[in-house]
Amino acid sequence: MEKEEKPMGALEKKLKENEEIEKKHRRKILKIVLIIVLILVVIDQVTKFAFVNKTIEVIPNVLKFNTVQNRGGAFGVGQNSTFSFIVANIIVLGIIFKFIHMQAKQLNKRTILALSLVLGGGISNLIDRLFKGYVVDFIDINAIFKFPNFNLADVYIVVGFVLLALFFAMYANDVRMGKNKEVKDDKSGEV
Repeated sequence: MEKEEKPMGALEKKLKENEEIEKKHRRKILKIVLIIVLILVVIDQVTKFAFVNKTIEVIPNVLKFNTVQNRGGAFGVGQNSTFSFIVANIIVLGIIFKFIHMQAKQLNKRTILALSLVLGGGISNLIDRLFKGYVVDFIDINAIFKFPNFNLADVYIVVGFVLLALFFAMYANDVRMGKNKEVKDDKSGEV
């Protein structure tokens, strides 16, 4: 009877060790994400502050910094719906954060970067909405593209989602081609 209890105790110990290793890895991933997000938010907020109420022509007829107050969403959709955008923003950011927390073990460096870009941009624009009631947009390329003004946070979000789509397409292609193994032999996906 004692021999059966010892292996069970050893199994429980091993499970606890594995659980601790997984918790440490999750904390490491979350720290990395939070550091990246913090850096991105600071850069975006500093640039918004630096260009507020200024018009600077950087490249004539191509690029200028011209501050506008965006009280809507992307491309000015839903003007004066600040509360709705705050709620939607918090929900989406919460889902992304929960996904990172739950899937930390499976995330590779590229996916962590892409998700951090989306989080950083979303949080920075959320800060604007919460404290100003609008998002500060200052990058103006209307001369060439007839495009609404935007900010660095918008760039982070778009680049993050494009990268996620690209990584998903690459993963799907690998699965389709039978290149994806359940267990990776190399350590390239580890953080």
